[in-house]
Amino acid sequence: MFFLVIFLTAFSMVKNGERKIDFNSINYLDSNFKFISEESVNKLLKQSDSISLKLIKRDLNLKSLERIINENAFIDSAEISLRLDGQIGVEIVEKEPVFRVLNGNYYVDLNGNKMPLSKNYSQRVPLIMSKVDSAELEDLGLLGTYFKKDNFLNDHIIGLEIIKDEYIFHINNFSYLIKMKDLNGYKNRFNNYKIFYKAVLNDSILGKISSINLNFKNQVIVQKK
Repeated sequence: MFFLVIFLTAFSMVKNGERKIDFNSINYLDSNFKFISEESVNKLLKQSDSISLKLIKRDLNLKSLERIINENAFIDSAEISLRLDGQIGVEIVEKEPVFRVLNGNYYVDLNGNKMPLSKNYSQRVPLIMSKVDSAELEDLGLLGTYFKKDNFLNDHIIGLEIIKDEYIFHINNFSYLIKMKDLNGYKNRFNNYKIFYKAVLNDSILGKISSINLNFKNQVIVQKK
C-alpha cells in the first residue's frame, strides 16, 4: 500500500508537469492597469523566447517571465504564479509617478527613477518647470512621496522650479511662491508652513503675499507684494 501511494503520487506529479500552459487565458490578480495595458503585458509574455504554444508546466521558468515584465519602463514589480490547471496568474504593480518634468517630458517616480509618459493615462502630479540633474532624482522621489502622502500638500503644491539649488514651489489658488534654499529638514519646514497657512487662511493676507521663505528654522518669513 505504501509503495502504491508513492507510485500514484509520482505519476500524478509527472502528469501534472506535462500539462500544457494556457497563455491565452492569463489571470491578472489585483493588478490595476493605468500606464500600460493588459494587452501589452500579454504581448510581452507571448513574445518571450521562453514561450511556445507547446510549452508544458515543468519547462516554464517563472523567474524568467517576471524578469521580462519587470524590464518594462512602466512596471515596478511583477509576480507570476502557475495553477494546477496550467493557467498563469500575474500580479502587476505599476510605477507611481510623483512629479512630471516638462523639460524632459518624463515622470519621476516615488523611488526617484525616470518613468516615461504613457499614451494610455496621464497622472496628475506637480510639474517641474526647470531642468533636473540626475543627482537630484532620488531627493525628488522622496519629496514627491511626502507630498503624495500628505492630503493638504498633495492638492496644494502644483509646480516646482529648481534654480541654482533653490527650490521654488508654485501652489494652488494663490500666486505667491514658497522658497527653500535646499531640502534639508523639508518636512519640518512644510509643517511650519501648514501651521501658518491654517492660521491666516481666513484673513486677506494670503492674497497680498509675493513669496514665503522657509529657509529659517521654525520661522515662516513672508514677503508682501
